[in-house]
Amino acid sequence: MKYLLRYQLINYLRTYKYVPPFSIFILIMVVNYTFVPNPILNSYSFTSIMLFFLMGWFTITLFHAEDEGQKIITILHSKGQSAYYGSLFIVCIAIGFCLSMVSVIYPILIGAFGEQPRVLHIIMGFLSHFSLAVLAIALSAIFTRELVKNRQNTWWGVLSILIIAVAIVTLKSVILPVKGLIWLFPPLHLALEMMSSDDSLKNIPYVFYWQFAWIVIYSMLLIGLYFFILHHKRKL
Repeated sequence: MKYLLRYQLINYLRTYKYVPPFSIFILIMVVNYTFVPNPILNSYSFTSIMLFFLMGWFTITLFHAEDEGQKIITILHSKGQSAYYGSLFIVCIAIGFCLSMVSVIYPILIGAFGEQPRVLHIIMGFLSHFSLAVLAIALSAIFTRELVKNRQNTWWGVLSILIIAVAIVTLKSVILPVKGLIWLFPPLHLALEMMSSDDSLKNIPYVFYWQFAWIVIYSMLLIGLYFFILHHKRKL
């Protein structure tokens, strides 16, 4: 698996398909923190949403880094489809982890906040970025070429599902009366609600950890669904 992961990363870097989303990420970080001081949690909330959309871009370009012929050869050299696609998810998550760290540390290094962030701000900032990055990866993977044949539908599908996930935040009051329905939708709203807390927060409420955990669990369930559909299609 180590060599497969290395190959996937090097191959992706050689395609330069990461340049547009990474350039936009850098631009957002620089522009967002040009004027100081900034509120801590609100700023992290904004960059979390931006990372959420950009990780959809990274995911699609990484999953489509190889052409169909080269992909088949790589699958044959790896230990089957599960290892191949598992390595793609791991690389995506690693990218999300690194960008989450940059998103949290960069404004601290340049002194962009009105007060010195405390440990709880850093923890919440990282959990918000990373959990939404993983959620974006899971949602976007469902629309990659392995499950959606039309490339145009891939991009429209990813963009639509990410926008719907954000729109649910404003529609939550409408969805809540229908018992259990809110649990079926991407839990992006949980991260935004937690990050709307005041910067003067003294401790991270215990329930916040469970809410961040649910975002990750929901994402893992979607990834599991991806592999289930993939194996089912292979048997047909």
